[in-house]
Amino acid sequence: MYNRKTNKKTTMKKVLLLTGIAALFMACGSGASTADAGDAKEAATATESNTEYAVNQTESMLSWKGTKPSGDSHSGTVAIKEGKLAMADGALTAGNFVIDLTKMNVTDEGIDEESKAKLLGHLTTGDFFEVEKYPTASFEIISATTDSLTGNLTIKEVTKSITVPYFAQTDAGKLTATASFAIDRTLWGVTYNSGNFFKNLGDYLINDAIQFNVKLVAEAK
Repeated sequence: MYNRKTNKKTTMKKVLLLTGIAALFMACGSGASTADAGDAKEAATATESNTEYAVNQTESMLSWKGTKPSGDSHSGTVAIKEGKLAMADGALTAGNFVIDLTKMNVTDEGIDEESKAKLLGHLTTGDFFEVEKYPTASFEIISATTDSLTGNLTIKEVTKSITVPYFAQTDAGKLTATASFAIDRTLWGVTYNSGNFFKNLGDYLINDAIQFNVKLVAEAK
């Protein structure tokens, strides 16, 4: 029998989920606030009462955007290698995910293959992420409410805690969590063409903030 009340609840969940995802991608263009970075803290652990989820690498993604004071920018994606999440009472309680920096892509509109390869090559060097030495980055949850979480972000073996807003929704055994935020890259040792480290860069100056948009899709274990 058709249940109008149940149908309305399901529809509302889907509307809220789509709204959260749309807001995440809109934030990529508008520029998210730079998250304050602090000392690394002990990560949270899931309890027996939590529902645990395994992150689906194929459906999950991380997008990035770097900008210059001139208005120029570069953007792209990085693959999610693995991860797990735990949830209770509408909030994430524990979890982590690993970012595979060897699977980085550039998505600049209109960029040719030669320019893309050159930019990717530069991003993987010691000027930026030194991928040969540090092939992965990671994030682990320290604590969370229903709309804000604190976690340890590790890049190039530098770990700092940040607090970011997030949106999470479950539907039919699947969890989708999204977050949009920016970090000061220099705090993780990525100082190339930063005005705080180099002078008189002119058009070569790159903003310290890097914007990240994360979408994790996970399935109940």
